[in-house]
Amino acid sequence: MGQRHPLTIGITISNEDLREEVRTALRDMGVRILMEQETPIESLQLKRLNLDLLLMDATPMDESLEELVHRIRVVSPGTMVAVVHRSPDPEVMLRAMRAGTDEFILPPVEQRLRAAIDHIGAIVAKRETSSRPLGKVIGFVSAKGGCGATTVACHVAAEFQRSTQHEILLADFDLESGIIGFLMQAATRYSILDALKNVYRLDPSLWKGFVWSGQPRLDVIPAPTGMAPSDGTEIAQFRDVFRLIRSMYGWVIADLGRTLNPVTLAVLDDLDELYLVATPSITALYQAKQFIRRMLEVGYSRQRLRLILNRVPKRHDFSSDDVQRSLGTAVFAELSDRLELDEAYTAGKLLAPDSELGKQFADLALKVSGVQAGEAKTKSGWGSLFGSKKAQLEGV
Repeated sequence: MGQRHPLTIGITISNEDLREEVRTALRDMGVRILMEQETPIESLQLKRLNLDLLLMDATPMDESLEELVHRIRVVSPGTMVAVVHRSPDPEVMLRAMRAGTDEFILPPVEQRLRAAIDHIGAIVAKRETSSRPLGKVIGFVSAKGGCGATTVACHVAAEFQRSTQHEILLADFDLESGIIGFLMQAATRYSILDALKNVYRLDPSLWKGFVWSGQPRLDVIPAPTGMAPSDGTEIAQFRDVFRLIRSMYGWVIADLGRTLNPVTLAVLDDLDELYLVATPSITALYQAKQFIRRMLEVGYSRQRLRLILNRVPKRHDFSSDDVQRSLGTAVFAELSDRLELDEAYTAGKLLAPDSELGKQFADLALKVSGVQAGEAKTKSGWGSLFGSKKAQLEGV
C-alpha cells in the first residue's frame, strides 16, 4: 500500500450487510480495525483510539452528518473521515462534501475502498514524516572481510549510549555473517528478517517486540545467521524498515557487512553518512579504492563517505596523506591494533571505555556525532615510511 505504518481504522455503519462488506474488503489491506459498531462513535472513543480513518454512514443516527464530522474534527483532528454509501446519490454526495468528509466510497466497495486506503495512507505517512524529528542513520561497511566494521559499529553505539540521551538502534544488516547479536549478547529470537516479513503491518509497537533492549536507550536488532537472499523482494523492503526506525531513534547505526552488497545498494539514499572501514594492508586498501569508485558511480556523494583505518600497528608503512592521494578520500579516523580487543571478546564483552582502544572509540563516537572534544588531537604515528610499501600503495 505504500504507507509507512498500517492505518488504524474505525467502522460505524448501521447497515449490517454493508458493514460486513467493508470489513471483508479491509481484511487483506494491511490495516488495523480498532473498533466496529453500528452506532456513531462517541467523543471519548475518538480521544482514546486516535484513529487514522473513520468509515461511516451517510446518514448517521441522532445527529446530522455535518454535526458528526464537526465533532470528529474538534475531538480528534488527525482522524480522516470517509462516507460509505450504496448509490451515487448526488444530494448525499453534496451533503458529505459540504460536511468536510475526506472520501466518498461507492460500489464496487473493495476497489474504491482500496484506492481510498492508498490515498489516505500516503497522506498519513507524509503527515507523520513532517511532524516527527528524523533521526540520523549511519552505516558501517568493511572494505573486505575482517576489517572490523562490526566491531566499530558496536563500540560507537555503546559510546553513544553512555554519552548521549538519544534513543539508539544498533541494527545488523549483514545477512551473510552478522554477529552483532553475539557480540552484544542480544537475548532475542527475532532478527531483521522478522521485520522485513511484517513490513506492511510494522509499527513502533510491533518493532519493539523484535528488538533487544538490554541497556537503557540502546536497542539491538540482530541479523539472521547465514542468510543470503535469493531475490530482491526482501532487499527492496529494507527501505520501508529504515523509514520507520529513523522516526523512532535519534541515531540508527547499521552494520552493512562487507563490500558493496545488495543491501547497501538498496539503502544508500537513506544513509546520512557511510563509514568505510579498512585496514592498512595493500589488499584492503585496494578493495577500499574499488568500493569508493563504485559508490561514486552509483551517485553517492563523496562528502557523505568517511574512511576509517582500523587495526593500525605502531609501525606502519603509509601516511594518511599517502592513503588520501591513492584513494581520493581523506582518513576520517584511525584505530590502533591492540590485543585488548581480543581479550574483551574472549571474556564475552566489549572493550572497557577507559582502555586505550576504548578511548579511541570514544573519540571516534564524538567525531561521528559532530562533537569535538577540545582541540584536534595529534595524529598517532604515520611518520615512518618504507619505500617498497609506499610504492605498492601508489599502485593501488
